[in-house]
Amino acid sequence: MYSPLPQEDPASPSLPRTPSPSYNRKLTTIRNWWLVLILFVASLLLMSLSLTSKQSPAHRSIKPIPEDHQLADAIAHNVATKELQIDLHEEKTSELLEQEHNATNINNSNACSQPISKVGFMKTHKTASSTVQNILMRYGMNSDWNFVMYSAGSHLGPPSNQYTLNRPFSSSWMRDVPWYDMAQEQGYNILAFHTKWDQGEVERVLGDGAKYITILRDPVDEFESLYNYVHFEKTFHMDLEQFVSDYIGARRPIQRVNGYLGRNQQLWDLGMDQEDINNHQAVKMKIKQMDQDFDLVMIAEDFESSLVLLSDVLCWPLANMTSLKLNARKKSAIEKLSQKSRKILKDWLWADYKLYEYFKKELEQKKIQSGLQRVKEEVVKLKKLNDKVKDECVLAVVKNTKTLSSDFVPWSKDVLAFKIDESKDTCKYFGISENHFIEHLRELQMERLNKWRLNL
Repeated sequence: MYSPLPQEDPASPSLPRTPSPSYNRKLTTIRNWWLVLILFVASLLLMSLSLTSKQSPAHRSIKPIPEDHQLADAIAHNVATKELQIDLHEEKTSELLEQEHNATNINNSNACSQPISKVGFMKTHKTASSTVQNILMRYGMNSDWNFVMYSAGSHLGPPSNQYTLNRPFSSSWMRDVPWYDMAQEQGYNILAFHTKWDQGEVERVLGDGAKYITILRDPVDEFESLYNYVHFEKTFHMDLEQFVSDYIGARRPIQRVNGYLGRNQQLWDLGMDQEDINNHQAVKMKIKQMDQDFDLVMIAEDFESSLVLLSDVLCWPLANMTSLKLNARKKSAIEKLSQKSRKILKDWLWADYKLYEYFKKELEQKKIQSGLQRVKEEVVKLKKLNDKVKDECVLAVVKNTKTLSSDFVPWSKDVLAFKIDESKDTCKYFGISENHFIEHLRELQMERLNKWRLNL
């Protein structure tokens, strides 16, 4: 690599010598090359350490995100894309495997001691929640239940404007209702109207012993239904297909319609704030909390099975789960989206999808616990019971709802309604419109209040 240093002649006298210029240049060159070599090796070590730290997973449960489901707004919200694939069910794997293993031994746990008499129902938007609400209201009406409601209206938003659901429910809102003193003595049995959920505040109103339920729907289908049912086109001046392109695709800011309707509506309904609703960690914590708070999260796409499980949770006979499909839109009012738009919407609604996919799996696990074969058999029974209700009560399915008597005209002209055989008392409340049913329940509650006052 370099020439050997010159050797001294042993025969020559030992005299001090001055190094030659060429000798000094060689030493300088050698030192420079060693410095370059040391710096190069140090750089390699630093690069190696950096790559190792990047490749090390932060959590065992993190999975790489599939290419066909990249979340378009992850960077905008400072969320590491890979973190969005955390499967919350992995944290419960051992428990669920044990449940599956013991499923045959759990079936007997479906037996009930007595019917549940307190229910908290989070009525989410455009998820078949009106049908579930009708089931609960019919049972409550026939059981003389006290309903959490105002003295007018059909929502449970702030008293200053109950229809603007931009603040979580507060038990203090019920202090000014006419039946406050009666409810203090007797208690409330059910909360089942649209609100922005707050578990602790609802528990304060209902007290001990309540069961809590809600229902979710595929977020793209839910948003399409919301957009067209509430007529977002009047706000944005375009149909949903164009909205996806011009607003979501272009990353334009989008305000919530009427202050509370819009993106990730299901998480919004369930109480999440705007600043948290697109934060991965906050969404994860919300899902975990819901898993503890709710006794059953139903899935609209598996509606009959959900009702069978609801029958188990509430310890109500299956016959009390019968219903007609309320607020179902006419085919002409349903907007068919392109696959490209559905993909963009799915990415945009990633938070609601985390919620939906988690509880969809949870429902499957509950079916396993209850016994898959038993659930299937009960679904068949429920369908037969519903067919019987339809045969006995429905004279016609009506598109032109203006032809119906006022009690049966739904809020929206875009939905189907039922011409009910009103000569049969048991039939009326299957097909009555939501607002008219609530008014009837309010009248019954006022009658109970007057009787209660007489007995003081």
